[in-house]
Amino acid sequence: MAPPRKRDSKNRGLPENLYPNGKYWQYRNPITGKKTSINKPLADAIRLAKAANAKLAPLMADDGRLLSLLTGEQAPTVTSVLDRFEEEWLTTRAYSPRTLEEIRFKLAKYRTDLGARMFGQLDVLEVAGYLDQFSNNAYTKHRGLWVQIFAFAVAKGLAERNCAELTLVKQEEEKKRQRHTKEGVEAILAFEGTPDWLRRAIRLALVSLQRREDIVQWEKAAVDLEKNTIRVSPGKTQNYDTPVHLEIVMGEALRSVVRECLASPVVCPFLIHYQPRARKREQLDAKRHWNAVTEGYLTKAFSKARDDSKAYDSIPKAERPTFHELRALGSWLYEQQDYPQEYIQALMGHADVKMTEHYQAGHGKTEVLYQRVGADLKL
Repeated sequence: MAPPRKRDSKNRGLPENLYPNGKYWQYRNPITGKKTSINKPLADAIRLAKAANAKLAPLMADDGRLLSLLTGEQAPTVTSVLDRFEEEWLTTRAYSPRTLEEIRFKLAKYRTDLGARMFGQLDVLEVAGYLDQFSNNAYTKHRGLWVQIFAFAVAKGLAERNCAELTLVKQEEEKKRQRHTKEGVEAILAFEGTPDWLRRAIRLALVSLQRREDIVQWEKAAVDLEKNTIRVSPGKTQNYDTPVHLEIVMGEALRSVVRECLASPVVCPFLIHYQPRARKREQLDAKRHWNAVTEGYLTKAFSKARDDSKAYDSIPKAERPTFHELRALGSWLYEQQDYPQEYIQALMGHADVKMTEHYQAGHGKTEVLYQRVGADLKL
């Protein structure tokens, strides 16, 4: 809590925390120290300052410690509410590992940005101001999570109303991504500024048809060079009634890029990895291994290589294809090489494909049954 300023003779008649500011006034939040200009006449400034003092009064007593003595209950901080939300609510949801990872990454950011604040300070104005730092689609996702956090807090008696629900609802921007071309991807791969690890990730995605999240989480342990197979359980399908598990028989192109991943001298349990120049604590906490590649970093690195290589300079930047669209190009290339549609759908792990058994229940133990498919696209 910021210490109060001593009142001098010229502002002794003003309410606490209100000070002259030129010909107008300024209110200093006694907890955060934040100063806010009040460009109104003296009578209005006094009225607003008194109202603000009354609202903050329960939180001004020694960061809530005196309040705890008086009521027998500590005023909750944002961190304490987020901790309870994660432990009591998040663990009961049937989210995929990837979704859980994204949510926990957001919660970690909220703790860093707002963790020491008293949760009761987060009114509609505070929440709206915090959300405004995010772009349109990110705003929508963060707002949705805050609505859930406040709903939990209200249900637990930690907040009186859902302030996040009262913030502005924005319409997500429609994505207008154009398709990759074979020539465009070849230009990115040939560009000298494209890192070797990114070249491997591009080729791996193009030939295997796996999603971005599965590419960065693909473990070396999934590879069996003797049997010439690689296994994957697409994360997006693990919430399906019948989760998808693939055992891919590697064609020449897939085997080649997998061998390159395994031969990399960088120590990491994942096929796609790199050696970062700097290792910041917040970055390490968000990763599964210090040399692992996160989904966000893969997207950012690909977009930079795409733009620096000028592969799609004729397309507006907002419409240029991302790493995700490699999947669509790969499936089209398979089709051009006369692979049957069932083969392509199986490799992509689509839920509507007629698959063989995905797992077999034994006596007291469930065994996963991997469907055997092939990946033999010629690059």
